[in-house]
Parts: sequence; C-alpha cells; structure tokens
Amino acid sequence: MSIVLRRNSGRHALTPFYQQWSLLDEMDRFARRTWDSWQPLESATSLVAYTDVYEEKDQLVVKTELPGINEGDLDITLEGDRLNIKAEKREDSAEDATHHTRERYYGQYFRSVTLPYPVKTGRVSATFENGVLEIRLPKVEEVKAKKIEIKAQLPRDTGKRRKEK
Repeated sequence: MSIVLRRNSGRHALTPFYQQWSLLDEMDRFARRTWDSWQPLESATSLVAYTDVYEEKDQLVVKTELPGINEGDLDITLEGDRLNIKAEKREDSAEDATHHTRERYYGQYFRSVTLPYPVKTGRVSATFENGVLEIRLPKVEEVKAKKIEIKAQLPRDTGKRRKEK
C-alpha cells in the first residue's frame, strides 16, 4: 500500500467559506468598536420636563414631571399667555468621589407653554409633590358677545331735486 501526500499551495483552500467568515468577523469587530464607544446623548442646554396640559370645568391644569428637584430650585413665571417653568437638578455626590457608573443627568429643566386662553393671574395655584408640579390656572369669565346693529344711512340730499315733467 502506498500513501500519496499532496501539498496544498493555497493556505486556506480546504477551509470552506473562509472569505465569508473573514467578512463576518470584520463586521463583528466594527460593530463592537462602534457600540462599545457609545455614550448616551446629553443635552448641553437643558433637560426635558415632560408636561401634560388639559382643561377642566373652569380651569387649565399643567402637570410637569421634575424628578429629583427640590421645591426651592423651581422658578415659575407667567408672562402674558406664556407659562415658563425653570428648575435645576444639582449633583449630590461628593467632589472627590470616584464614579464607576454615571447614568443620572444633572442640569437645568426648562419648559414654556403657550396658554390657549386668558387666565386669572391672581388666582393661579401650584403644588409640588413626589416630583410632579401641578399648576392650576382659572379661566377668566368670557366676555359676552355684543350684537352690533347696522343702521342704513340714506344718501344726503345734495340740494338738487329732480324736476318732474
């Protein structure tokens, strides 16, 4: 019995689908580099204050979620038909602390709401409980519609009368 040995000159010729696996490996490396370097987006200007605005029988209600905010860090202003809500969430960890994971956001909240109708500014009330700000804005009494009467005006007599024949 004789054994015949043949050398394969191609390095990976006997490995089926070598090129395809190489391409998949390259795609996997690219995806890992991309996702491993991913950081959550941070808003450089302000955080989002999620707000509901709805109408009840005689008032407009604005509810805003402001988690982690202290009541003293709230600033609410009513300018014309715009309600502005500003708040700041401050970091509560020590300056010399070493962070292993940092996923909480700190910064300023700002929300501006255009009111759909005039409100009684002297009777606006606000409560802040469990991170939810609720502002109640009573409606002004609606002005009753006035009927405007149109009077027909006859043309002025210019002094000339028609002569009858």
